[in-house]
Amino acid sequence: MPIFQHKDKLVRAVKSNTFLVVTGETGSGKTTQLPKYLYEAGKTLPGKPQLPQVKCVAFFKKKITSDGSTVVHCIPRKEKSSVEKFSFATTESDTAIKYMTDGCLLREILSDPSLRQYSVIILDEAHERSLNTDILLGLLKKRCQTGEGSGGRPAPLKVVVMSATLETDKLSVFLGHCPVFTIPGRTFPVTEIFCNLIGPKDTESSAYLKEVVNVALDVHTSERAGDMLVFLTGQIEIEKACDILYQKAESIDYRYDVRDRSVEGLLILPLYGSMPTADQQRQIFQPPPAGIRKCVVATNIAATSLTINGIRYVVDSGFVKQLNHNSRVRLDVLEVVPISKSEARQRAGRAGRMCAGKCYRIYSRDFWEKCMSEYTVPEIQRTSLTAVVLTLKCLGIDDVIRFPYLDRPEERFLLEALKQLYQCDAIDRRGRVMRLGQMMAEFPLPPGLTRALIKAAALGCENLLLPVAAMLSVENVFIRPGQAEKQQESEVKHRQLATQAGAGSDFAVLLHIFEQCTASASPASWCREHWIHWRALKSALSVEAQLRETLLRLKQLKDFPTEKFDGSRSELLQRCLCAGYFTNVARSRSVGRTFCTMDGHGSVVHIHPSSSLFDCTAQLDWIIFHDMLVTSKVYVRTVCPIRYEWVRDLLPKLHEVDAYELSSVAREEVTEEEVAKWERKEMAKRQTAEAAEDMMKKLKRRNDESSVAEARARYLQRKQERQQGKAQ
Repeated sequence: MPIFQHKDKLVRAVKSNTFLVVTGETGSGKTTQLPKYLYEAGKTLPGKPQLPQVKCVAFFKKKITSDGSTVVHCIPRKEKSSVEKFSFATTESDTAIKYMTDGCLLREILSDPSLRQYSVIILDEAHERSLNTDILLGLLKKRCQTGEGSGGRPAPLKVVVMSATLETDKLSVFLGHCPVFTIPGRTFPVTEIFCNLIGPKDTESSAYLKEVVNVALDVHTSERAGDMLVFLTGQIEIEKACDILYQKAESIDYRYDVRDRSVEGLLILPLYGSMPTADQQRQIFQPPPAGIRKCVVATNIAATSLTINGIRYVVDSGFVKQLNHNSRVRLDVLEVVPISKSEARQRAGRAGRMCAGKCYRIYSRDFWEKCMSEYTVPEIQRTSLTAVVLTLKCLGIDDVIRFPYLDRPEERFLLEALKQLYQCDAIDRRGRVMRLGQMMAEFPLPPGLTRALIKAAALGCENLLLPVAAMLSVENVFIRPGQAEKQQESEVKHRQLATQAGAGSDFAVLLHIFEQCTASASPASWCREHWIHWRALKSALSVEAQLRETLLRLKQLKDFPTEKFDGSRSELLQRCLCAGYFTNVARSRSVGRTFCTMDGHGSVVHIHPSSSLFDCTAQLDWIIFHDMLVTSKVYVRTVCPIRYEWVRDLLPKLHEVDAYELSSVAREEVTEEEVAKWERKEMAKRQTAEAAEDMMKKLKRRNDESSVAEARARYLQRKQERQQGKAQ
């Protein structure tokens, strides 16, 4: 690999610098070789080189082996156990290289801020600018450059940031003008063709799907032999495109319709994160039979994290699914948006790995100039920061507004995160972490779901919430195939599961699926029979075990809360959910089977058709929901009916503190005088409210029957006395 000739220079650069930025073309060997080089460099770097990895699918491609030691892979919500067992010793002390997600590394920093057991941290795929990666960059900069949390380390920590496409100058300046090491890649020229099939006016249209299919068929029939990679945005689109491609490919007469007579067929393979089996994923990387052109229809996962050999042609739709925070509904919403120019170049580069290739962009040059930004907007500037702010505060970083961010998020997002944490009782009025907040930070879950789980544990019914939390933490468990016949069959099975759950709640359905699957003698067969993703269920089982371990450890603490409640199983589940999801409450409107949120914005929402409650909308009054989906309408998903009295005392918390008040107590420069001023203001508010309440009581007393009778008697007496006075 190209990286090999730079091996010695790279190892010396890591030893000589606290921070090092490594950039290079895809296929240069950065991800697979650098950790091995550092390990082979000997014991001069004590500890374990660590490689946080973002894409779980990449584990199938990026295995690193070492003699006599272990390579441990950690996926989200796993901190110690290995994901894939190799033929080595499996004890933690023998681990040489540990792969984990950026989220897992954040969990380790919470338990050990100095990261004493590691010598090198390698942040790979940094160009994706995930939320956790940006926070890690800030934390590592703060600790390495100021010496915070370095006590007890055997040697200074080294940090390597790697990416194929990255704003290296900007990152180097952020990390104290650290050196940048560039590895030349082994690439061939790629001809980029703008097909002009969609333009700026089509940014919110789904017309690109049809055009992508047509271009892919044109490439198959008119270009020479070579495999093809097609980029679309998600599972549903990919399966639909594969079905259409398969139907149209069946009608091709290879004697007359194909330019290259050596091409005798088309092998169509989907690739997305929630594919049911690993076998389907492995097939992507195997060479096709002789005379067959392989066509991989994939999400953006194939742009950087995975390398598929043999790709000569790329068809780029120009779109990607991206999480964006909607401050109005206070949720992260998955939206289809145009890709950035850097992403487009990355996609095109996949065609030049083995030989000269071509990239067919279905959009116009005008679309490129007007609709595509130069770089992807970092996740930290477009998603909810609630969990991140809680993590920072638990790490002792109280001033989250002036934390060293590579790209600073809008202050309103930070203030909104503080407000949500206050509503969940994780922080107090002065922004200080409360004991409950410290417990919540132990769980890699959204704060609302964590709050519901702790409530369930306090009531002794954690067995109801643990499976639900695990199921909500993995990919969608329901298989919804693209073919109409199979889709109908899957819907029948899913309705049967909802009926069996019996509690009239999507949360209860998830709990029922988890319990039925675990009780089955053959869980994989049960999942196939009921059109459930076995891989997702398997992940949920593992997540549930990790969450249970964390919860049992916390329940042993003397200050863990305990409560009592007598009620049915379904009501107990609903009451626990209300404790965490009261910010996601909606009330039925009288028209159109719609609901109105109670968060102060009054957004009009609809229950998503995939919900088990979709056909029961007219019978529902109050609901809570897990998330939202914005398309032509605003939909709520994973819905549970509730009673108003269950959230009556919680709803005022949505409005009792505003962002500006929390802003004044969130900064380090707040003074005692400012706090006293705020407390006087709050006291005045309470006194005004009490005075108003007293007035209402007086008015009420004046208007009851006995008060009216007494007043009438007094009036008649005064009238009689006046008449007697006149007579005298």
